[in-house]
Amino acid sequence: MKKIYTSYEEVDKELEILRLEREISIRKIGNDVEDITGLFSPNKLIHQGLASLGSTVKNSKGIKTLVLSTVFKFLFNKFIKKK
Repeated sequence: MKKIYTSYEEVDKELEILRLEREISIRKIGNDVEDITGLFSPNKLIHQGLASLGSTVKNSKGIKTLVLSTVFKFLFNKFIKKK
């Protein structure tokens, strides 16, 4: 729908509103890019990976058994073979 302007002041006011809306949109995009960049930072990825691994181990009996048996074998071999 076409808008009909009756003066140059109305045109200038509309152009100023559009310029401000464009600037706001550009700033929002910049903030979104910063947020996304933060999500894929090496520290964040490592933290998320370790948290995921921890929850997997916590919820899996098979993995718990494997880890515990490996730790016990290591400790047994280290301390028993020393004596």
